[in-house]
Amino acid sequence: MIKKLLIIAIVLTLTACASTKDKQSEEVIVFEPLPTNPRSPLDVQKIGELEKQVTEKQRQCLAEKRRLELALKDNQKQADELQKKLDSLLAIDRDLRSRAKIAK
Repeated sequence: MIKKLLIIAIVLTLTACASTKDKQSEEVIVFEPLPTNPRSPLDVQKIGELEKQVTEKQRQCLAEKRRLELALKDNQKQADELQKKLDSLLAIDRDLRSRAKIAK
């Protein structure tokens, strides 16, 4: 009889523990928001200066990129023109060689 009461007490205790864990898992944990500006004014000033420097470097890089892209297009155009000239000269060379063979 005591064993049955002890087993029932243990089962009820475990059931109670299990039900509280389910309730805890359903609870939403809310974190307190950080202060809007935890930085000192000196840090804010340094950050502003660094952002300006980064912006200027980005502007310079974009300008350099545009310049290099234009140079690449010009070089590709020049390479295409030279390839056409080379093809024309090779065609002339083949024509002259075939004429020389025919003349012999």
